[in-house]
Amino acid sequence: MRFGSHIKIKFILTGVLCLLAGQLHAFPLKVRGVDTLRTAILIRDLRFGHDIVAENIDRPLIPASVMKSVTVASMLNLADIAERFSTPVVAEGRITDGVLEGNLVVKVCGDPTIESQFLPESQGFADSIAAGVKKLGIRKITGKVIIDESDFPDATTPPGWMAEDIPWYYGARLQGANFRDNRFRLRLPSKTTVPFVPDLKFNYINGKGGKIDRKDGSETFIVTGNRAINDIFAMPYPYKAMRHEIVSTLKDKGIEVGGGNVTPNGDELEVYVHESPEFGEIMQSLMFRSDNLMAEGMLRAIAPGGTRADAITEEMAVWTMAGISGHGLNIIDGSGLSRDNRLTARFLGDVYSYMTTDAFSNEYLNLFPRAGFDGTMKNFLVQSPLAGRVAMKTGSMKGVQCYGGYLFDADGYPTHIIVIMANNFRCNRAALKKDIERLLLEKFDVSLHKETSATSVADPQQTENED
Repeated sequence: MRFGSHIKIKFILTGVLCLLAGQLHAFPLKVRGVDTLRTAILIRDLRFGHDIVAENIDRPLIPASVMKSVTVASMLNLADIAERFSTPVVAEGRITDGVLEGNLVVKVCGDPTIESQFLPESQGFADSIAAGVKKLGIRKITGKVIIDESDFPDATTPPGWMAEDIPWYYGARLQGANFRDNRFRLRLPSKTTVPFVPDLKFNYINGKGGKIDRKDGSETFIVTGNRAINDIFAMPYPYKAMRHEIVSTLKDKGIEVGGGNVTPNGDELEVYVHESPEFGEIMQSLMFRSDNLMAEGMLRAIAPGGTRADAITEEMAVWTMAGISGHGLNIIDGSGLSRDNRLTARFLGDVYSYMTTDAFSNEYLNLFPRAGFDGTMKNFLVQSPLAGRVAMKTGSMKGVQCYGGYLFDADGYPTHIIVIMANNFRCNRAALKKDIERLLLEKFDVSLHKETSATSVADPQQTENED
C-alpha cells in the first residue's frame, strides 16, 4: 500500500471518530441559532450529588434577572425575613400654640416599597404623616417639608444599565427616597402625570412616529414626533413627588405649610415611623414579578448606610465563607439589569445547593415562581408533567435568556437544580424557550416515572402580575 493511501485512510478514520464523538456529545439544545460556546446548562441531581448535564458551567455569562436569586439568597444569609425598612418622620423645632417653628423632616433610608402598588401594606404614607402631625397639635409649619436622603450614599445608576432603559419604569434607579415604585403615567400632548411629578420638562423634535427619551439624571423628556403618548416612565427624582404629596395631604387636612427657610431651635419630636412590609414579603414580590427597583433595595439593605460597592463586598463575603468560589464573577447590581454582570452556572448551582439546607430551604425555595402558575413562569411548561414541579427565576434581555431554580418531587422536596444561561442567541426567543421546555421534559421523564408517590401537586397560589 502506498504511503499516500495510509494518510487517506487515517484521515477518513479521524473524520469518522470525530463524527461519532459529536454524536455521543451533542449539545443539549437543538434549536438553530444557539451559541453553543456562550450557553451554559447545569442539571444537578441533589439526591446523589451528580451533574446530569454540565455544559460550559465555568464560563462567565450575563445572567439578566437570575441575578435576583443571588441577591435574595445573600439577604437570607445576613438578615431575618421578618426585618423591615424603617423611615422616621420628625418635627424639628419648637411647637408653640399649634405652630411648629421649624421643619417636618422625612429621614429616608432607601426603602423601595413606600406607596408601592404591589404591596398594599406600604400605602397610606402621607395620610399617616398628617395624622401624626395632628396628634402633636400642630396646625401650622413655618418651615418646609424636607426629604432627607443624607443616610443613603451613592444613589447613582449602576454601570452597565443601558441608556435606552433609563426613561422606562423598569429602569428606575434606587434612591434614598423611593415613592410609588418610582414610576408614573405620562400622557402627551396634555403633559398630565399620575401621580403628579414636579419639574418635568419637554423638548420636542420634529420627526416621524412618537419616540420618547430621557438622559440619566435629567428631568427633560425628549419627544420626537407628535404621536399621542400614554405610557409608564421612571421618575427622575422621586423625592419631589413624595414631598408634593405630603404637602398636599397636610393642606387637605387643614395643616398650613409656610415653606420658609427656618433654622429650628429645640428638640426633634417623632411624628411617625413608617415600617415597610417584612423582607420576606418584599423578596417574594420582587422574585415573582422580577422587580428591578425592589431587588436593588434588597441589595443595598445588605449594607445599611453604605454604598452599592459595600453591599456587593458583603454579598461576596457570604459565598466565600460558604466555601463557594467566586471565580469569573462580576457583580454590578442586585437586579441583573446591568449588562456588565457575569455569573457562572457552577456558581449558581453551588448557591442553590447551599440554600437547600435546613437553615434556609423553606424561605428560599418558596421565593421561586412555579412553572405554569406563578409570575414570570406562568406561561412556561403549561399543562405539562412539570407544571408546578419546576420553580425557576427567569432572566431576559436582548440576546439573553436565562433560568435558575429547582425541580421538586411530588412531596415538594427539591431533587434537582436547573441552571440554563443562553447568551448571544440568534434564534427566535419563543423557539428557544420551546427547546428548553423540550430538554427539561426529556431529562426529567425518567425521574417523574420513577416516583412512587401518587400525591398530586396542588396548584400554588397564582399571582396577577406577570412579566
